[in-house]
Amino acid sequence: MVDPETKVGDILKRKLGRIKWATLEPGSPSWKEIAKLTWREIEEGVRQGKPGFSTIHKLLTDRRFDR
Repeated sequence: MVDPETKVGDILKRKLGRIKWATLEPGSPSWKEIAKLTWREIEEGVRQGKPGFSTIHKLLTDRRFDR
């Protein structure tokens, strides 16, 4: 489980760079914007149905992208 206050940028440091190749749906924030968010903000975005947040959540929790 991820600490809710962890910045996505810190999570991305533990992931393979190709995670950012994923196509996000229109209206999604950029990876640069996503990196500044906390894990709590990602989970809130998923619950609120914000564009791209479900995909981002799936990618960040997918072990295939772990280093």
